[in-house]
Amino acid sequence: MEMGPGETEECPMHQSLTWTPIGIEKMLHTLHKGLREHRAWLAPGDLHDTRKMDAWIEKVDEILQIIEGIRATVRPRVEADLGFSPGTEEQLILSMFQPSTRNLFAEIEVHFRDHAGCALSSEELLQMAALPQAAETLAWIGDAALKIGVLPEIWTPQVAEAGVLTERRKAYESNANQAILCDRWQLYDHRIHFDPEGPRADETHVKGTLVESILGMIFLDGGLRAVARAARLLRPAHNAEGL
Repeated sequence: MEMGPGETEECPMHQSLTWTPIGIEKMLHTLHKGLREHRAWLAPGDLHDTRKMDAWIEKVDEILQIIEGIRATVRPRVEADLGFSPGTEEQLILSMFQPSTRNLFAEIEVHFRDHAGCALSSEELLQMAALPQAAETLAWIGDAALKIGVLPEIWTPQVAEAGVLTERRKAYESNANQAILCDRWQLYDHRIHFDPEGPRADETHVKGTLVESILGMIFLDGGLRAVARAARLLRPAHNAEGL
C-alpha cells in the first residue's frame, strides 16, 4: 500500500502531526492566583478595576470547575464507549473551548500588557485566547478523518452500489446524528463557554463540531484505524438505539 503525503514506512502521517502542550490547567490556576493577588493590592476606591478583577476571577474559576466536570464525567464516558483513550487530557480540555472564551484572555492581556500583575505573560495569555481556534482545528481534522475512517462502516463490494457511499457517509457525519453521540458523552453540557443561557439556533451544529473535535484527537493519537473504530459509534441505527 502506498504511503500518503507526509507518511513514511516508519512514521504514519498522524504521528508526524504533534502539538506542544502548553499546560492549560496550570496556566489557569496561575492566572487565577495572579488576578486575586492583584485585586488585593488595589486601592479601596478603585471600584472600576476591582469589579473588572472580580468578573475575571469568577470566569476563570468557572472554567476550572468545568474542567473538573470534563475530567470526572466526559472523559470516562468517552473512553468507556471507545474502549481506548482518545488522546491526552489537555487535548480533551482544549477541544471544549468555545469562541466566547477568547475575549476573556484577550481583555486580560490588553489590561496587563504594559505592566506586571496577573502572573502570565502576554504570550501566554494570547495562547489561551487562541484555544477556541485550536479546538476548531481539531474539529476540522476530525471531519476530514471521518470521511475516510468511516469507509469500513459503509463500504460495499458491489460496483453498481458505489454511488450510494456518499449518502451512507452523510448519514454518519450529519450534525443531527453526531449530536446524539454528543449528548451521550455530555460534551455540550461541559463545553467551556460564556454564551448566554437558553437554546441556540446553531445548537445541533455546535454539538456536531464537538464530536468532530474528539475525532480529531483520536486521529492525532491513533490515526485512521482508531477513527474507523470510533466511527461505529456513529452508526445511525446503533446511535438511535443508544449504543
